[in-house]
Amino acid sequence: MTFSLHPQLAEDFHQLHALDGCHILLRRNALIPWYIIVPETDLSELDRLPDRQRQHVYGLGDQLARFVRDTHGSQRVNVAAIGNLVPQLHLHVIGRSPGDPCWPGVVWGQLPPGPDWNDAEIARLTSKLAAVLA
Repeated sequence: MTFSLHPQLAEDFHQLHALDGCHILLRRNALIPWYIIVPETDLSELDRLPDRQRQHVYGLGDQLARFVRDTHGSQRVNVAAIGNLVPQLHLHVIGRSPGDPCWPGVVWGQLPPGPDWNDAEIARLTSKLAAVLA
């Protein structure tokens, strides 16, 4: 299988890191720390992944949740695999805090336009993430 990122994900997210068949991306809107994990698979549902691959995705989700909490100071971390609009399997890991633009509601379809992460911040987050996942 040749991996390619769904065009909508490529448009909406920065690619930060790849690890053991999973890609970690950061949403371009910097109002909320919104990451996703995209496993290299043609399957569209987490429960259909082979056990080992599913455990790897869940493990990365746990590590990424801790990273979001520690790095961004998020009080809550929402983790979900929705996939209604983009059929490629991906797991959202979103940092939430009182006062964020969507608090306490959902972010899907509610996040107002915001600035993109600057190159220095992307480089810092990429480096820190790679160190945490090493």
